[in-house]
Amino acid sequence: MDFRYLTVELNKENWRNYIRSDNPVAAALLSKMGYNSSEKIEVKKEFFRMLLRLELDKARESLIAGFFDTYLKLNEKEEQLFLEEVRSMSSKEGEKIMEIMTSYERKGIEKGIEKGIEKGIEKGIEKGIEKGVMKVAKRMLLKNMPMEEIVDITGLPMEEIERLKEEL
Repeated sequence: MDFRYLTVELNKENWRNYIRSDNPVAAALLSKMGYNSSEKIEVKKEFFRMLLRLELDKARESLIAGFFDTYLKLNEKEEQLFLEEVRSMSSKEGEKIMEIMTSYERKGIEKGIEKGIEKGIEKGIEKGIEKGVMKVAKRMLLKNMPMEEIVDITGLPMEEIERLKEEL
């Protein structure tokens, strides 16, 4: 079998050649096309203009914006400059871009909150286990068990057992 297919090296394609396209894939792939670091803000701005022009449903819009943001990352300063440029656009265009950004950023925040809750639960469980081990060690000390045995059973360091003994 012989497969013949065209390859496209996106990083060699000039992003400006695609900003007038009505193809959502072209919008997503802008982030992988050839641009220099000084053009990153402009590329992102034009990407959002394309999204507005394409009038996609929220799910597709979010998918494409997520892909774009995965590959074109702005640092904090660049992000601030980008936001300033969006705010300086015509009120209608700027508001719509902010609306798109808000919707996919909201999803990111929700994912972050979920992860935070998961980590909080994990930490809580760890603290609970730690408290339980300390309680067992104290009870063992009250029963005058050898400290080496308490270290062996609880896994606590000798210094911690000595500290607990002083508290009793």
